[in-house]
Amino acid sequence: MGHRWLDRTRSRFLADPSAILIFEHSGSVHPETVPEFLELAEQHSHAHGDPVLVRKRLMHVLVEAVDNLSRHALGILNDASFALLVRDRSGYRLATGNAVPYATGMLLSHRVEVLNLMGQEDLKEHYLKVLAGNARSSNGGAGLGLLTLARKSAGPLVTSSDPLGPFTSYFTFEMRVGGKNEDPDRPAA
Repeated sequence: MGHRWLDRTRSRFLADPSAILIFEHSGSVHPETVPEFLELAEQHSHAHGDPVLVRKRLMHVLVEAVDNLSRHALGILNDASFALLVRDRSGYRLATGNAVPYATGMLLSHRVEVLNLMGQEDLKEHYLKVLAGNARSSNGGAGLGLLTLARKSAGPLVTSSDPLGPFTSYFTFEMRVGGKNEDPDRPAA
């Protein structure tokens, strides 16, 4: 099922003639899969001479985004997940998608809208407050992952939540790391 969103996203990302596919994955994402993605991305980043800051940001964003797939994909539709990383002349583009409960998709979209309105200093302050709080569980839930994605990505996070039925939706994240589109209001963290 996730192939529909993966194919659509891949087509958009690779429409740019400068785009290079780094990796794509469709299906369940297990914790042991994350290091494979990181290794592919890091090898590509080294080969293209990316500055250390870009490489570090890419690794932070990749860990959070892909780890979310392994932790939060809807059990019965776990195989519908995808992850896609592309490099173009403006840096890296990462997209992930998975099935979630409908309310979760709506809540995530709202949280991302709020985070996109915050500047880098506000994001950092909010991150530190959440980190100091005790709202976290072993599966997250406090929003630190979203905050990390917002702090380490270049520009706004893009989400979509497409209904699959009355209780389920397909949630996709898109983000950019490094390159020319670095948001001036979000300086290096």
